[in-house]
Amino acid sequence: MKLENHTIYQELLHLNIVSPDSIKPFYPKVRDRDDVGVLRCEKSGVIFLNRTDHVASTYYSEKEGTSYWSSEDRNAGLKETAEDDKRRAKQIEEFVKGKVYADVGAGLGGILDLMKPFAKEILAVEPQRDIRENLKHLGYNVLASIDEIASSEKKVDFITLFHVFEHITDPLASLKQLNKALAPRGKIFIEVPHAGDVLITTYNLDSFKKFTFWSEHLILHTKKSLHKYLEAAGFKNISVKGFQRYPLTNHLLWLRDGKPGGQNFYRQLREENSEKAYAEMLDRNNLSDTIIAIAEK
Repeated sequence: MKLENHTIYQELLHLNIVSPDSIKPFYPKVRDRDDVGVLRCEKSGVIFLNRTDHVASTYYSEKEGTSYWSSEDRNAGLKETAEDDKRRAKQIEEFVKGKVYADVGAGLGGILDLMKPFAKEILAVEPQRDIRENLKHLGYNVLASIDEIASSEKKVDFITLFHVFEHITDPLASLKQLNKALAPRGKIFIEVPHAGDVLITTYNLDSFKKFTFWSEHLILHTKKSLHKYLEAAGFKNISVKGFQRYPLTNHLLWLRDGKPGGQNFYRQLREENSEKAYAEMLDRNNLSDTIIAIAEK
């Protein structure tokens, strides 16, 4: 495997997260491209694509429309993201109250809408031009890149990246820039998909791998790898924990039919106590679908 020009792989080596002799082919292609494969480090458990050159510096800025959110317009997209937006709002409300808050990769801005009553001031970073302009039209202060927020004279108290960090081609440099953007004792909150997801590991579902591996998800982190990135970027008081985003019923349909959407298909079986117990079991065994990091400047 020729990975000399693979930025993320070289960072993983530099940070002593992966070992060259432990990198193995894991899946032959991603769901949207036949020319991009998936690798896994058997030592660390980190999963990453065998190339990153397909995501150029202008890749996201040149995207158009709301198809990423499987919707025709902002209102329809916000309905799709509502459950995650509300859950995230509860998780970060205490950090946002009375603070200067910035969301990186803001997308349609659902979390911005929910945080508006609590934040002292809101900033956002969104590279997609038309989405960014729409957020500006709604009254939000929106920048085009992480570099812009880092070079701003205004310092931010709290920064979030919700399923954004795995898309970034230069993750370590971006984290360092975000550290620079933070005020003293400011905090960063990162939510990413987990390489240890039970559907990938223990259940080893080919149908899920075929569905979940995607050309825009350049890396799937473990708790240790995400911690090392934050540490290398100069953060301290780092906490990385598992979180289960999708419920038991979602997994039931994956196991039965190899399809997503079980939380809707088996809606009548959804029950808070059983979902909580299942999520806690996955977390105890480091098999949750998501990991969340909070760190301080």
